[in-house]
Amino acid sequence: MSRVAIASDGTMAAIHEPTRIVVIEVPGCAPFAEVGIDPEAEESEIAWVGAPPRMLVLSRYAAHSTVHLLDPYGPRTIAEIRLEAPMKLVAAVGAHALVIGGTGAAVLTATETHLTPYQFPARAVPVCAGAAGAQFVVALAGSVEEWDPQSRMPKRRLKLPKPATITAVGGSDRVLWMTSVQDPSVIEVIPLVNRGQPKIHELPEPIARVTGHPRSDLLICVGATTGRVFVVDLDGRRGPRVIAPAGIDRADAAGLVLGRMTGVLIAQAARPVAIMQLDGPAESTPSPIAARESEIAIPSTLFGPSDAGVGEVPTSVTLSSPPLPPIAVVPPQARPTEELASWRARITSSPARTEPTRPRAETENEPSWRDELAVWARAIAAGGTVTPPPAVPAIENLIARFELAPELFVVIALLYGTHLTGSSGAAPHDIARVDGHRWDDALGRGQLAERGVAVYRDSRVRLAPPVQASLDELAPQMGTLIGEAGLVALLGPCVIVARDGELRPIAEACLASVGCAILTAHAAADPHDVFLEARARGAVPMVRVVPGVLARIRVDMPAILIATDDKTADDLGLPRLT
Repeated sequence: MSRVAIASDGTMAAIHEPTRIVVIEVPGCAPFAEVGIDPEAEESEIAWVGAPPRMLVLSRYAAHSTVHLLDPYGPRTIAEIRLEAPMKLVAAVGAHALVIGGTGAAVLTATETHLTPYQFPARAVPVCAGAAGAQFVVALAGSVEEWDPQSRMPKRRLKLPKPATITAVGGSDRVLWMTSVQDPSVIEVIPLVNRGQPKIHELPEPIARVTGHPRSDLLICVGATTGRVFVVDLDGRRGPRVIAPAGIDRADAAGLVLGRMTGVLIAQAARPVAIMQLDGPAESTPSPIAARESEIAIPSTLFGPSDAGVGEVPTSVTLSSPPLPPIAVVPPQARPTEELASWRARITSSPARTEPTRPRAETENEPSWRDELAVWARAIAAGGTVTPPPAVPAIENLIARFELAPELFVVIALLYGTHLTGSSGAAPHDIARVDGHRWDDALGRGQLAERGVAVYRDSRVRLAPPVQASLDELAPQMGTLIGEAGLVALLGPCVIVARDGELRPIAEACLASVGCAILTAHAAADPHDVFLEARARGAVPMVRVVPGVLARIRVDMPAILIATDDKTADDLGLPRLT
């Protein structure tokens, strides 16, 4: 029986067969790599993490588990760890994956060089888990919880409306969904942003498999009785519908493709994989994955003959193999310039950056929230009793984008409210009052000053102009915004070689890879200001590498640097974004 795992950016997929994993590009479905599975493993699971996508392969044994982090292009092993218990790979979001065993759970965090396990301190061992937005969503006895994969702390707990044994769970920024043993043909929905969505979707047969995407409200279900593939729109804009690709009579597995296209990838053992587009005419595209081994022509070992050419990339890797030696010999290059050498030193010394918390999606505009916030801020400035501010989704977004402590919501609400009332800023004492009499952020020695969210001058505290402009919904000043805010898939800076031309078409081509908006910097913009404005907008900055610019670029933040030639790109010491 085949299983599928699709990268979050929709550019590639892994077809999991009993003895191997075949990696294909999407939407063309052409295979380009194979991973052998250890025959001594009792079971294995796969997932995709990070950007560019990296593949996690967990092999489970009687008393332990091993996890490999693989670069699919080659493929090659990036990192390997051993877990001292049989574990199951249940969910992945951003650069993080969640594994569950009989006695506990752990979060695996991937970088370009390492795979690190962290304890997942849930109150009990989760029954099952999935992804929703940038969060893990885990099912416990009687409740469903959202967990931040970076801090490994619960963000929200939702009690189940009735007792149920959850079999699958997931969601997006707007809804959570689940299936249960008690109602195997029903998908139950918990709205996080109430838009009148249906609370229940019922299919005509029990559900064998259900998959979604953390940025979509579409679900793909495989029926347990007939093997039919159903598309379910959790928004309720249309009812569940059946899709039937040519060449597939009973699907083993199906997954949602979200990136270059919106579609469904469907697999059946001993049949070609098919893709059907959802936002256009339904058509299936067969691939030769189920063809004869000779047609795929993938070797069974990692390393070719001893006379293989220098730099030749293997097309297969076996997970039970020993640690891998270098694949290619890199010829000597000219010494980088002093500025580039300084940049590489900063990159080397910078700590690895983990995925930021993704904000919840904004609700439709409510005409009164700014009025309510202004009235509340005016009362605080007048010395009134501190009361909770009104709910403002846009400020919640800022808290998440800048990875601020949740309690700073009330401080940012006060700063923006004083702007709305026409004041020149908030008094430090008023900030300390609403912040539980904590003075760090009131005096400029806390997170707001450190991350550039607020400016301090003349005994007044104000929001930084790019942050204030984002709340005012004004156009960016430092660059052009391409795409929409979303889950930032990049782990840190990366580089693209583009000799000439405008940045806009380059940014449009990169949207699917980064998972969010891109702010293309104006030629004269200060990179420091570009980074601040991009973060406030939920975007990744795109900056050209010109003399003097590197010293103003954050090395611990996602960014796309545009180099004019291959040598400059190599001297930066950054991964290439393809």
